[in-house]
Amino acid sequence: MDKDFQVFDFHRIFIGDAPPVFFLEIVFRTIIMYGYTILLLRVLGKRGIGQLSVLELAILISFGSAVGDPMIGRDMPILHGVVAITVVAIFQIGLEKLINTNKKVEVLMEGEPNLVVDNGVIQWKNLLENNLSREDLFRALRSKDVEHLGQVKKAFFETNGQISVLFQSAQNVKKGLSVLPDSENTHTLFINKSMKIPATSVYFCRECGDTRTLKQKTKAPACDTCGQVAWQKTNL
Repeated sequence: MDKDFQVFDFHRIFIGDAPPVFFLEIVFRTIIMYGYTILLLRVLGKRGIGQLSVLELAILISFGSAVGDPMIGRDMPILHGVVAITVVAIFQIGLEKLINTNKKVEVLMEGEPNLVVDNGVIQWKNLLENNLSREDLFRALRSKDVEHLGQVKKAFFETNGQISVLFQSAQNVKKGLSVLPDSENTHTLFINKSMKIPATSVYFCRECGDTRTLKQKTKAPACDTCGQVAWQKTNL
């Protein structure tokens, strides 16, 4: 340890040796880093955010850094951390007010919900744009007590990284692609492009869930919606 270092030097602890104008630099640095944090969170997308909004996660990260450094850094005055936290809080309040009054800014900062299931059919374009797999979607649907896509009227990938589900009314529920793991689909018939249709019936595309009546002994066709050749017949 430095021989000139003094424990409980309150001037060093609270103010430090930097000139007063340095506080303006702290404000500048904080705004730049906070803004860059928000930008990175937007690039990571909703899946990387979890259950928090972009602004909520950004302020947690910023607070954690601004609070932690003065706690254990002997050369980091407490007042510098206080200034950084205060700037983040003021910036956060200003952004929230702007978002609440300007729809375009809200979309820019937090994004929009994306439709991932529409009337029992997976919207693959939106799924891929959000870096979601079919299993990611099915896992989320199972957590909402969905057994098959015929139960789902709409499903949205929300701005907080969660999937919300609007269910079909009881009279509109139809058969649909099972969202259960394949190991649980013990009574399901799977058909790929090398096989012929064993019996005329309603089949579901395994990729998107689209429904189609296929005739016995015909070659398994490509799905009109997603172009894949993978079908299943289920009693659900």
